[in-house]
Amino acid sequence: MESLPRRRVRRGAPVPVWRQIEIDLTFEIRTGFWGPGDRLPSEAELAAAYGVHRHTVRVALARLAEEGLVVSHQGKGVFVARRPVEYAVTRESKWSEFEQRLAANPDGKLLRSSVRTANAELAGLLALAPGAELLVVETLRRAGPGVSAYCYHVFDNARFAGIDAAFRRLHSYTPALAEFGHPEFFRAKTWIDCRLPRADEARALAVAADTPVMVMSYVDAGRDGTPILFGAAVVPNGRLRFRIDSP
Repeated sequence: MESLPRRRVRRGAPVPVWRQIEIDLTFEIRTGFWGPGDRLPSEAELAAAYGVHRHTVRVALARLAEEGLVVSHQGKGVFVARRPVEYAVTRESKWSEFEQRLAANPDGKLLRSSVRTANAELAGLLALAPGAELLVVETLRRAGPGVSAYCYHVFDNARFAGIDAAFRRLHSYTPALAEFGHPEFFRAKTWIDCRLPRADEARALAVAADTPVMVMSYVDAGRDGTPILFGAAVVPNGRLRFRIDSP
């Protein structure tokens, strides 16, 4: 393997040096400069490139392993792991179909539900009047080993009171919505963002409080185009890859 060019780290910066190296290597892997199965440079090569002690590199590599980006093989080196599972964001996107693709049974767990008042933004997304009563349902959903999402679903309580109980019984929103008169629904809008997890999210998803999570927010609509829910799925960074295909 050709020698690595010199790389920069900012000493004395608020971000520890090992963390800077982790961020740098994460960029290289996620961008595809190092693909699945590629062997990373050795600890010694990375230490020389960054001008740091090998222990600093070892800490960065350990963090990458915790995030599932690399795997270490004794005596062979550190290799880029397989790409995370892809979730295609389309008009037909449904977590239940994603579960089926991974051969997983519906495994949704109801965590809590509450009633809140709609502000102008949520009222607009759900085509309601500001001040309308909302049902907010929090769930933990799994689709296979290492693939989990902490989910929020917001409904018009006048139309969907009791859907939290239906979810608890059915472990999935697809059959629950069918019981409420929506056997067919589609994705109307999607937003993808990144932030740090809330305490409950970090605990349920088994991630560190300082590890960013991906957040996919969306509006699902019924057959006639009327919004039926606003949702947000919080996913540990690196566990799921969102794919958006251009029409």
